[in-house]
Amino acid sequence: WLTRALKHQILPTGDWWSIWLMLAGRGAGKTRTAAEQVAWWAWSYKATRWLVAAPTSSDVRGTCFEGDSGLLQVIPPVLIADYNKALHELRLTNGSLIKGIPASEPERFRGPQFHGGWCDELAAWEYIQDSWDQIQFGMRLKLQTMKTRIIVTTTPKPRDLIIDLIGREGDDVVLTTASTYSNLENLSENFKRQILAYEGTNLGRQEITIVTGK
Repeated sequence: WLTRALKHQILPTGDWWSIWLMLAGRGAGKTRTAAEQVAWWAWSYKATRWLVAAPTSSDVRGTCFEGDSGLLQVIPPVLIADYNKALHELRLTNGSLIKGIPASEPERFRGPQFHGGWCDELAAWEYIQDSWDQIQFGMRLKLQTMKTRIIVTTTPKPRDLIIDLIGREGDDVVLTTASTYSNLENLSENFKRQILAYEGTNLGRQEITIVTGK
């Protein structure tokens, strides 16, 4: 993976940050980046617990676990002990668990605890603040060589939480931005024609090109 990953897909350096916020356009490689990193953490640290949260149960399963760039695509089958699609649970042979919970049910974040996780399409969460708050309470398991970390992958929308996280850049947040153009050579010709038809529109500026400001 590291031999093929683009610059914006490489884990930020340093041990000062706890949230990696990836604001990127459609097709920029957000899902693949997070799946690869969470899989690596889960395999590197035996018997650990990792959260995967997405807007709905269908998004958790169809994108984060079973999607073309999801966890089941990037984790070698020989390392997988069990996958329960009904419970959104992926167990590795080293004892680690990757648990999916839909953000559409914020109460389900109460109770479980994790060493770190991945929040996908955070800006699209219906109960964004409630779900985010509950996730923070659950990120309490300690690793000896790494602090608890969350990867946030999302196309940008002016939600209060997203604005707050951008404002925390350099404090406990690392901000990475990328546009659809960053990964254009790896996208299908049909997708390129369809998505670039929105170039110059308000929707295109949100979904293709990323412009941030504090």
